[in-house]
Amino acid sequence: MKSNFAHLVARALAAGVVLTAIGCAEMSPESSESSGAALTATTDVGASTQSADSSAASGGSANTGFAGTPAKQNGGQPGGAATDESGGIGLKPGGAQDIAFFRSKLKAKMLPKAADMTLEGFLNEHDTVLPPAQKDRVISLHALAGVFQPAGGKPEAVVQLGLNSAKKLADVQTSLALTVVIDRSGSMGGQKMADVKAGLHEMANHLPKGTRLGIVSFASEVKTSYAAKIIDSGNLPALHQAIDGINADGGTNIYGGLQEGQKTCFEAGNTFQNKRILFLSDGQATAGNTKHADIVALTKATASEGCSVSTVGVGLNFDLKLMTEMAQVGNGTAWFVQNSDHAKAVFVQDMETMLLPVAEKLWMKFSVGDGWKVLDIPGFEWAIEGNKVTITGTKKATATTTPEGGNPPPQTDPTAKVAMPTLFASKKNGIVMLRLQAPDSIDPNKFSGLLLSTVEYGYSIAKTGAQESFAVPVQVPGLTAIPDGGWGYFQSPIVRRTFVLLHVGMDLIDACKLLEAGQKESAIAIIDASTKLVAGQVKEGGAELAAVDKTAPDLADAAQLLADLKSLIP
Repeated sequence: MKSNFAHLVARALAAGVVLTAIGCAEMSPESSESSGAALTATTDVGASTQSADSSAASGGSANTGFAGTPAKQNGGQPGGAATDESGGIGLKPGGAQDIAFFRSKLKAKMLPKAADMTLEGFLNEHDTVLPPAQKDRVISLHALAGVFQPAGGKPEAVVQLGLNSAKKLADVQTSLALTVVIDRSGSMGGQKMADVKAGLHEMANHLPKGTRLGIVSFASEVKTSYAAKIIDSGNLPALHQAIDGINADGGTNIYGGLQEGQKTCFEAGNTFQNKRILFLSDGQATAGNTKHADIVALTKATASEGCSVSTVGVGLNFDLKLMTEMAQVGNGTAWFVQNSDHAKAVFVQDMETMLLPVAEKLWMKFSVGDGWKVLDIPGFEWAIEGNKVTITGTKKATATTTPEGGNPPPQTDPTAKVAMPTLFASKKNGIVMLRLQAPDSIDPNKFSGLLLSTVEYGYSIAKTGAQESFAVPVQVPGLTAIPDGGWGYFQSPIVRRTFVLLHVGMDLIDACKLLEAGQKESAIAIIDASTKLVAGQVKEGGAELAAVDKTAPDLADAAQLLADLKSLIP
């Protein structure tokens, strides 16, 4: 069977394979030997590289709540991202964490635009089961491979990468100085302000011990609503009173609010390992300096001087592009608040992802074989030197995927090395992707026990500043026939699920682009094909796929998003 499998792999690659890396933890291949590497990696300087593990991985790792309490997910089933009773945490990169803004538009029966969601946001909101993290390192990277070609369709390969940690939250938790900057302009009145206050009250009750908190609020004018201090039981009532006392009125001075937030954050000095601004707004800049570029530049400067910025958008009229880009250049995360219940979830359940960095300056390097082409790394820029590929940072908020790899050109500066400025603790495991296309012709004899890649990565531990680096090989042992006449191989139902999610996210964005261009029939065709893909993979994956698809949002939700979008097409 293996010779047939290798032949099928070669057929896939000869037709132009797409490799997809989906991010964040570490699984070793079934065999460490290969007679033809399609993708390999290089070692970064300044970190001592250790060899990858060779043991097979299964199950999952337990994530913990912000206070260090185990938060078991999915009832301990194989599909859950948290099954290890010994502790351990999930990890997510910064940037967009969900597509709640896109979802809210669908719920309001408003036809969304392609720019209203990002592929990385769509993938990040889905939990991804991962093997247990290794105990000899702070960050484990897992790789799962899959190759798929429907009858008459183009072949694709996916490599799912996930990052998690065997450490308990208390082991990696850094001291925190938090500055909350709240928009109190007139448009924030009523339910929106009530939702934000509900979230802030919950957050105040769950802050890590020893947190320094200050609150700045802005309308046309900027003021300090709560002078920064370490929060304890004695001053907690005054903090709640200050939150209740924030009232909406006036314009929207985003620049001024960020400026004052920066000042408050910097006043914390070097006592705190983690200094962060949480910036909330529901609208566009209408007062003070309203230039988008200046606001982004101030955010970037704030982060470069040691105070990172995460953003929360409120309502349906906030500047999505600005808030997302602020989070990207601010080494933070971007969220959206739909209602009071969602606000409480964002400010408490997801507080780790907003506020608690586990590792910083994570780098990843790959070397592609002759003739290989990088199609896209959704959410990220990259640099190419010869056959060496380095992920160099987050992509600007305006950049989204387009059909058939028609994406913006990659960044070409090879000196930028940081793929993810910050990795946050999370109850969910995030997803990041690398897509490659193979050369037109590949010798089938070279792919027995195909080694798709060796991924090398390294990082600085946020709490101590120590550096670690490791290497992980990725293999595809073989392929099997599928009922529609095509063929496919998924190393695990985990990667089958991620493969489907990846396509749904891409298809939602592409369908919206076509609708904006007035091409309704083409948009409907994409939605219908994507719906068929979901149904086919759910049926074929059976109970094994269902076991890893238990957390919401799930594949049924993905199918519903497609149906909701189609229903809005006039």
